[in-house]
Amino acid sequence: MIFKKIAALTTAAVACATGPAIAASAFISAVPTAWRLENYAGNNVVVWGAGAPECTGNISFDNNGTADDRNRFWATIMTGKTAGKKVFIYYDTTSCKIISFGLLENG
Repeated sequence: MIFKKIAALTTAAVACATGPAIAASAFISAVPTAWRLENYAGNNVVVWGAGAPECTGNISFDNNGTADDRNRFWATIMTGKTAGKKVFIYYDTTSCKIISFGLLENG
């Protein structure tokens, strides 16, 4: 229940901060041991196998994602992998683009 409230508040905050409301968003939370990170030309970081059913297996950043965002994302996922900690990702279900991410406190 608390995660649904957090999801709703985060989605509202992102919509306010970024302008027009996002069509639909979803939340993924897992220890990312089976996730695959890939860095493509143009410094486009993509995560495969994160369990985003609408996204045919991958989610990534949109053109507004900075190099710092991608670097923090890579570090967050690798921290989750090596420490066995849960990470979370909010993503747009229409575009399969990452909205926000982080480590769960009690993951």
